[in-house]
Amino acid sequence: MKKLLDLLIKGVGTALTCFTIFGMIWDVINGGNYVFSDWMYTKMVIGAIIIGIGFSIPGLVYYSPNLPYSIKIIIHMGIGCAIFLITSFIVGWIPIELGMMKCVFIIVIELAVAFILWLCFTLYYKRMAEKMDKKIKTMNQDDFD
Repeated sequence: MKKLLDLLIKGVGTALTCFTIFGMIWDVINGGNYVFSDWMYTKMVIGAIIIGIGFSIPGLVYYSPNLPYSIKIIIHMGIGCAIFLITSFIVGWIPIELGMMKCVFIIVIELAVAFILWLCFTLYYKRMAEKMDKKIKTMNQDDFD
């Protein structure tokens, strides 16, 4: 349960941070005229939370010792990206009315952001594991001296 809660806090926090940053960028691009109506802001915040959950819960797969790492990535990112894309269409982040090419461009950007975030988390945890291994080796070496 603690692992799930930890993943949810990180996932939802990251999703809401990304939502905020991209919202500010979009506001600048639109010259300060980023206006919402019909509860659109609330829908987008809920969408960001759903995306955070959608990437967090499948992250539990990394705790399974029986699956190869490549399968864990496929499960985690497959489910997370599917939820990301479905939510993006529902809340309007992928505006169908702008045509297929713009939709494809936005989808590619969204998937790139998802994989960049995955890579950042992966590198962070790899570095943390290396530091822990080094600390354990140092402690074991001290025991023999």
